[in-house]
Amino acid sequence: MALRNRRKIINSNKRKVFFALFFLLLFISVGYAYLSASLSINGQVVLKADSTISAGNLLQKLKNSGETCITKYEGQVTDQYDQTVTATNVYINRCEDKRNVIFANHCWQVVRTTETGGLKMVYNGEAENGKCLSTRGTHVGYAARTSQNLASNYWYGADYTYDSTNQLFQISGTTEQVTWNETTGPGLIGKYTCKSTSVDGTCSTLYLVDSYYNASNAYVIPLNFSSNYSQFGELQFNVSDNSPGYVGYMYNEVYSIQQKKLTSTETMLGSTSLSTNYWYANSVTWGSPTANNYNLDNQYQVSATTDYPNLVGNYTFRSATQSYTDTSVYYIVAVDGTRMYYFQLNNTGNHTLEDFNYTYTYGDSYTDNGNGTYTINNPTTINRSDWYTNFRNLNNKYVCKNATNNTCSELWYTTSTSYTSMSYVDISKKYKYAKDFTWDGSKYVLNNNTSVSFFEMTKSSNVIALRNAHYTCWNETGECATLSYIYYLLGASPSYINLTNGKSIEDAKNEMLYNNDVNTKNSIIKSGVDAWYKHYLLSTYDNYVEDTVFCDDRSQSNLSSNGWNPNGGNLSTNMYFYGLSDLSCPNDIDSFSLSNNKAKLTYKVGLMTYREAELFNSTNVRKTGQYYWLLSPNTVTPAAVAVFGIDITGIFRNYGTSNDVGVRPVISLKSEVSFSGGTGSEGDPWVVQ
Repeated sequence: MALRNRRKIINSNKRKVFFALFFLLLFISVGYAYLSASLSINGQVVLKADSTISAGNLLQKLKNSGETCITKYEGQVTDQYDQTVTATNVYINRCEDKRNVIFANHCWQVVRTTETGGLKMVYNGEAENGKCLSTRGTHVGYAARTSQNLASNYWYGADYTYDSTNQLFQISGTTEQVTWNETTGPGLIGKYTCKSTSVDGTCSTLYLVDSYYNASNAYVIPLNFSSNYSQFGELQFNVSDNSPGYVGYMYNEVYSIQQKKLTSTETMLGSTSLSTNYWYANSVTWGSPTANNYNLDNQYQVSATTDYPNLVGNYTFRSATQSYTDTSVYYIVAVDGTRMYYFQLNNTGNHTLEDFNYTYTYGDSYTDNGNGTYTINNPTTINRSDWYTNFRNLNNKYVCKNATNNTCSELWYTTSTSYTSMSYVDISKKYKYAKDFTWDGSKYVLNNNTSVSFFEMTKSSNVIALRNAHYTCWNETGECATLSYIYYLLGASPSYINLTNGKSIEDAKNEMLYNNDVNTKNSIIKSGVDAWYKHYLLSTYDNYVEDTVFCDDRSQSNLSSNGWNPNGGNLSTNMYFYGLSDLSCPNDIDSFSLSNNKAKLTYKVGLMTYREAELFNSTNVRKTGQYYWLLSPNTVTPAAVAVFGIDITGIFRNYGTSNDVGVRPVISLKSEVSFSGGTGSEGDPWVVQ
């Protein structure tokens, strides 16, 4: 009896275990079906209102549910500044419609996941009624940096509030009333002002103080209510575009790009309109009847425009007053329709036509006489009055002005001619160029230099030779206190930077691009992005955002071949940046993050890189209908430096760093941040819990 009762108890326990396992499996099955349903209903990926998913898993979950627009990335990636690894958990979002998020009351578009587990998103404006539609109106944003006079007792605030109903700003936070000057100015950097003498003053344009300009003026970034919905206004990338240093998100030393115009222009004729009201004459007399003036002899007028061709060889003041006299007078050398071509006789002396009717001797070759003079071979001579009908004959010729026996000390080679002028290179000017130099403590001395004229320098053979002779003092002695380095030669206009204190081109490049202290000053766009983050995210949402790398890759993709290489650099090849085809960031100084003391961010925010935008593989994903900045440097051209951006159609462009282009901050949500609700579309975005 006792045994039977024990068996009953054992059988009863087995039944309990069986039913417990049955209900557990049923719960798991239903839960899995529910989760699947929450991710895909009728082919539409959604998150139900009562379901959540972490930011770090969002793209992987979407890909696993069948979204073909999500691509797994498996190349090199640097999302932590001191680690470059092969990606194992990075997904690129190429979706056109499943990318919209609302976080911190703003709309965002998902870019990619990070190897550190986060989710990078790019700013897409303020949300309206819980949606991120492309029909949204304008909102608060930056206008181009400018200067403002602040030499009055204005109020400044550490922050601001905005009344969207009345579209008015007011300063907030810690406030102070200060008059801008040399002493107070630096302490006001980063503060806001309405330029009001009342602490309660409001304004439709608020000014963020960016930097010191002078004792009465500051550089400021205006804020107003006219920003397109997709961006936070427009800013210059940096203060100028005339130095390679300005491609940096932060920068330090700058060496300004300069250009030397080796060509000069000889003005041959003027051109202006004729009139039947003017008085004309076949000759002029100086000093009679009006002293110290030219006087028209036997003046006359023409009755019709058909008489204009007969005015060639005549004089006029272009005056309708018969008694008019002047210290200068027009000599008409040609007429075309109702226009006359002329040169002027002028000065306060008794000058005749011959004094201004210069002679020009030209030919296809010349002889260097070795004594500072040159002789034109097989010469042809014309007067200035013959220019209109003969100017084409002088193009690409050697020319002496007012030669004696076809010989002159200043020899020209014409590069172009027109009805009114002649451009030329002065062959008689010769400068020395060299591969290297010595510094004696006060001046540069070129080593193993060669003397070449402006004209000879532009010839193809010498352009090639100058690949190993970029340094010049712009003289024949080869000695100077300021040394020029030529990095590009376009025709007769070399582009160069100046060096002082014994520095070389390598010193200059390191100071602008590669030294450990290169990240000292904020670019304009970094100042703007930082101020945006501080106002909208720092106090409430900073803990949601991870510290990751924003790569401003300043490594050169053509280091050995561009004109900045003193040992064989091609004078017709630009410096190009960002040659990598992956998401790595090879240099510590370019890996901007809070954790990197060599490229230390102020806040956990940056911009999208060229490579990230390229991985979208779609102009429709990249485009916003506006122009906006990327973070990646592009090139140094003969006259300017440029950074990548996106145009209104979603195509990559390069913009000079002083241009005003759209600002779209980028942040990376921490992996554990949760989304709830939504399909990721503009009208039904995912929402951060």
